Amino acid sequence: MNNYFSIGCDAAVTLNFHKTREQNPSLFQNRIFNKAWYFGYGTKDIFESSCSRLNERIAVELDGKAIELPELEGIVLLNIASWSSGCDLWYGSGLETLPGAQSPCDGLIEVCGLYSSLHVGRLQVALADPCRLGQAKTVRIVVKSGFVPAQCDGEPWEQNPCIITVQAHTPALLLHKNN
Repeated sequence: MNNYFSIGCDAAVTLNFHKTREQNPSLFQNRIFNKAWYFGYGTKDIFESSCSRLNERIAVELDGKAIELPELEGIVLLNIASWSSGCDLWYGSGLETLPGAQSPCDGLIEVCGLYSSLHVGRLQVALADPCRLGQAKTVRIVVKSGFVPAQCDGEPWEQNPCIITVQAHTPALLLHKNN
């Protein structure tokens, strides 16, 4: 993982986009139309809820401690402050108290939850706050049953039951422009 890893509803939208693009590449030659495809698959998932009760199908540990998951349809692990076309998933609207600052060079992975595809859309336009689950140097996700959509840096796949371990490695010093 370089930037982010996710499992659940946002990965399902990316997987549907990817499968359609592989079958009909001529339909995906324009950025605006590509965003329309994403919007269409996201809207479809709002009604289908393909990853409902994901919290019952997976378990998550942060630095060896199991966390209780709320009712979620997605989990996102972040190594950077930008996700899903520029959405700041850790800070959100900036109105909530933060559990810890987010930095790409602190050696910690931010773990957030997604309530639904609608929640993703609301996050995109700063009309919702993220579900912050915590920060850790090591994140372990156990996929208990069935397959779940997953993606790493935008590359989707169908994940069978397994144990996924993501660890922060040597942090790199980055320059950042403050506005």
